[in-house]
Amino acid sequence: VDPQQNTLWSLMYAAYQVLNATKPDLTEHCWLCFDIKPPFYEAIGVTEKARWSNGSNPTQCDCKGTQTQGITLAAVTGKGRCIR
Repeated sequence: VDPQQNTLWSLMYAAYQVLNATKPDLTEHCWLCFDIKPPFYEAIGVTEKARWSNGSNPTQCDCKGTQTQGITLAAVTGKGRCIR
């Protein structure tokens, strides 16, 4: 697939490149998931066992103390595409 002719592929490729450049260990055991229609909601699925956290800003999220607005995975429904 040519990333220059496919917006979704271009977005997936760019997201993977950023993750791989900034946190290469994260891309070893995760999947990038995208909705198939714009605005191309993005999610990261991890293949390892998840750990539950009941806090509002868990240390695992590496949010650097910022509170940002965003979409939750619960708000994304339907079929999409995951790449590894």
